[in-house]
Amino acid sequence: PILEMAILGVSIIVLGALLAQAMADDLVFAHNEFLLYNKVYHKSRLRQFGTGWRQYGTYNYEVASNQLWLFDPHPYKAGCYYISNEAYPHYRFAMSRRNGLIMYKGQYYDDQLWKLVPSGKNDGFYYIYSCTYTKKRITKFGPNDQKVGSYDKGQHDDQLWKLVPRFTADLYTDDIFHFDNRQGSREITREISVTTGVVRSSESSVSNTVSYSMSLEASLYGVTASAEFSQEIQNSFTSSNEESWSKTETISFTIPPKKNFKVMQHKVNFEGVIPSDSCTMMTSIKIFESDTATFSDPDKFIM
Repeated sequence: PILEMAILGVSIIVLGALLAQAMADDLVFAHNEFLLYNKVYHKSRLRQFGTGWRQYGTYNYEVASNQLWLFDPHPYKAGCYYISNEAYPHYRFAMSRRNGLIMYKGQYYDDQLWKLVPSGKNDGFYYIYSCTYTKKRITKFGPNDQKVGSYDKGQHDDQLWKLVPRFTADLYTDDIFHFDNRQGSREITREISVTTGVVRSSESSVSNTVSYSMSLEASLYGVTASAEFSQEIQNSFTSSNEESWSKTETISFTIPPKKNFKVMQHKVNFEGVIPSDSCTMMTSIKIFESDTATFSDPDKFIM
């Protein structure tokens, strides 16, 4: 757990830097996980179902962790990624000269590196090319789940894949307390419970907190307050104990007479492609006071 938390801290720092440097792309690939849908066989998602060299294929029915693929960037070969599976994290796609497309566990070699090339039709689909054997692309040859391999001739739609990220983020500002004391002549004191951190919607455990938290952060790309949310993710996942990912405290507020008073909080609903992954993150709060029915927001806290 200590090593995992150390890796998590470094990974989030690296991801934060990548997000800051990213160009105006709708997706963040680095350190993010995706479902990979084929264009021709549109229900088919790439999956790994075992530890053998060729125990990969597609699946058309319920979504599971063995259909999530992590794109781990090479440190200096720009645009090239190792592609590993959430359920089998030590295995990576490799393009072997002798054996074709295989799953490989062992040393890291360049034949395990892949790059994403847009279809050119602005349709959200990508070719997945080997960075070593530069004409080879991951391809689905037919409707059968086993019909996945590589191809190096003409480009066809069965070589195109849509990347659907593990999480989508919905950010909002929640009104967690409101008391209108404009008609009052005395101050009023109230206590409310305030929760910060990450709360999951399912009781099932998270098997890999590193990939889980990095995918959460990647879904926040382009958000104005991303630094605030990134810091909260890092704070929440410093512990491997899920009960420690959030904390609730009781805070006492004093509402002055003749004042309209409310407390608001930044929140993010993360919707997972696997429903049990979904969670809510709660971060900073802010107090608003007003002499009228409306509140000014000069800091643009309200999203």
